[in-house]
Amino acid sequence: MDTSLQKPIVVPPGSGKILQFLGVTHKLTGAQIGGAYYLCEAEFAPERGSPLHIHHYEDEVIYVLEGAIDIRLDNEKLHAPAGGLVHLPKNVPHALYNPLKTPLKIMVCAIPGGLENYFDEVEAALQRGPLDDETHRKISMKYGIEWLE
Repeated sequence: MDTSLQKPIVVPPGSGKILQFLGVTHKLTGAQIGGAYYLCEAEFAPERGSPLHIHHYEDEVIYVLEGAIDIRLDNEKLHAPAGGLVHLPKNVPHALYNPLKTPLKIMVCAIPGGLENYFDEVEAALQRGPLDDETHRKISMKYGIEWLE
C-alpha cells in the first residue's frame, strides 16, 4: 500500500467506471487511493444473487442503498434492509441474494483494494462473449476468490 500523502477525491453522483455486464460501478479504486480499499456500487436484479464464494484477500463491507439483501453463510442467514450494513471478513464463505421483487443497490467497500481488477477482467471477458467456467475459475483464483457452488 502506498503511504504517500493522498489528495482528496470527490466522486459526483452518477459518475464512476460502469461495468455494464456486471452491474458494478467503480467509485474509488485502489490505484486512486494507494491500495487502501476499493469502493463500488453494485445492482442485483429482483430475486437474483451470487453463488457461495470466499474472498481470501479482502474483507467486504456492504451498505444497502436500496432494497434489501440476504447473505447466506454456512448455517446462517443475515438480512439487511435499506440503510443496513454488513461486514464480511475475508475467508468467510458467503452468498449474496436480493430477496425482493425490486432491484437491490448496494455500496461495497473491499479492504484492501484490488477487487476492482477482478471485476475489470471478468467484464472484459464477458465483452468478448459468454464466460466459460474454466476462464472464470482462472480469473477468480488470480484474485483470491474461490467459488463453492
